[in-house]
Amino acid sequence: MNDEQKILEVKDLVVEFNTDRGKITAVNGVNFEVYRGKSLGIVGESGSGKSVSALAIMGLIPNPPGRVKSGIIKYHGENLLDKSVDEMRKIRGNKIAMIFQEPMTSLNPVFTVGNQIEEVLKLHQPELSKQERLVKGVEMLSLVGIPSPEKRYKEYPHQLSGGMRQRVMIAMALACKPDILIADEPTTALDVTIQAQILELMNKLQKDLGMGIIMITHDLGVVAETCDDVAVMYCGKIVERSDVKSIFNNPKHPYTKGLIESIPSFDSTSGVARDRLPTIEGMVPSLFDLPSGCSFQDRCEYSSDECRGKNGSPTLTKISDGHKVSCFNPLQ
Repeated sequence: MNDEQKILEVKDLVVEFNTDRGKITAVNGVNFEVYRGKSLGIVGESGSGKSVSALAIMGLIPNPPGRVKSGIIKYHGENLLDKSVDEMRKIRGNKIAMIFQEPMTSLNPVFTVGNQIEEVLKLHQPELSKQERLVKGVEMLSLVGIPSPEKRYKEYPHQLSGGMRQRVMIAMALACKPDILIADEPTTALDVTIQAQILELMNKLQKDLGMGIIMITHDLGVVAETCDDVAVMYCGKIVERSDVKSIFNNPKHPYTKGLIESIPSFDSTSGVARDRLPTIEGMVPSLFDLPSGCSFQDRCEYSSDECRGKNGSPTLTKISDGHKVSCFNPLQ
């Protein structure tokens, strides 16, 4: 991929949290890039470090108890970790925007939808008059497919459906036409019809605006629909990274293979669902008590003595052009 198209580069990111039980490393040496007009999917089970990585990019890690211990987050060549609070405030929501998981809790219940869109514009585009902000706000609601946008503009979040609230969140995130949109589980708790509409909308807006998108999800179906590249996370680390086609057709990490096999599917000949879904046995280990060697060893059918050894965990290694895997026994 052309470096000129690279908008964001995350290198060796480490994020720690202090807890009552001691210190944990929620993100441990994560590396990825985001390119203009392309989508990166970050997938993995709950607690794998997906959302924490996104919050680190946005400068929203709560300190205390959390902190970015080390690493670099380069946006157009400038390290965001060196920016002051005021400098980050100008970037956040303007150049890099985020759609959070729960639109009902992310939207303020005591302000109208219009007030909340106008607040974004007032902060990042102060040159606009009140009337211009109103016009642009209504325009944004129309852009994300909300019917009767003038009416909805004056309504409160509780008056809207889940799908509508999610569209409002997208409208707010896109109000300043950001370079990067981070979507953290953007279709959680939505029915499949609304989910499809939201994903189609994001794809369309990406083409129109040329944004880079980071799609954070545990739903591989969403990744297959929307992403160009995929990073699979487990216990705070990226265990496999490649383009979406290679990940689905030729996964190299046993964890990735297990995730793909657990996707519900139908028998193409009979049109009947499979009797039983394969599962990944066991539980994700506690970050307080990670095993020596590979973190996935206790759940892996290909585990060997090397995986359980004292020589440390495997590192992300290139196995083919654009395909990297962190595994002592990558699948053939």
